[in-house]
Amino acid sequence: MKETNHRKPISTITGTVIHGRGIGKLVGTPTANIAAEGSAALPDTGVYISAISLDHQTYYGITHIGRRPTLDNDQNLSIETHIFGFHNDIYGSLITVSLYKKLREVKRFAELSLLIEQIERDCLAAQSFWGIPRECRPLYLDPKRHCAMIGRQEIYLSANEFKLLHLLYRSPQTAFTKPEIYEQVWQAPANDHLHAVENTVFQIRKRLKPYCGGHEYIKTVVGYGYKFNPA
Repeated sequence: MKETNHRKPISTITGTVIHGRGIGKLVGTPTANIAAEGSAALPDTGVYISAISLDHQTYYGITHIGRRPTLDNDQNLSIETHIFGFHNDIYGSLITVSLYKKLREVKRFAELSLLIEQIERDCLAAQSFWGIPRECRPLYLDPKRHCAMIGRQEIYLSANEFKLLHLLYRSPQTAFTKPEIYEQVWQAPANDHLHAVENTVFQIRKRLKPYCGGHEYIKTVVGYGYKFNPA
């Protein structure tokens, strides 16, 4: 991975990570929403390649500054950073985001799937900029179509397959027992129906396998249940 030493950021933002609406997590790119400190002027709206300083560690990602015209009608400007490979709870933490290159302007997409594809391209551009290898593409979910996406590949799932994957996907740090999964997906007492959970996981893995490069998005927690395994 390339160091930032020989590059100069075009702008730097320091602020506290606050709760957002969780929309980034819904489309597969969880973001840290930032309340900027001080009265310094923000850079132009847009999507930027960024480096993130947190707890004396440096991470890499993409940062969106502006409104979110595809996802909601909120006219307020937001600062949101997606950190590659990072899934920790950092609400309330002080974070510094250094912007190194503007990738594009903020725009409205006609469909959520088009936004997801663009985010994928933004991530690839940022990873190329930093020299980060991309061995496995992340999985995104489109709730409106019960569709999973890996890169540009759309993978359609049954109603229960989507519900089960989405349950794990939205809480990647949580392992769920098979009874918990059954009760939340099928909305009924688990009793002795755990084979339904096992079979549904099998079917999801089967559908994803041709596109995931050997990566298992659903991890078996031996003797317990299952959890989501991000790329």
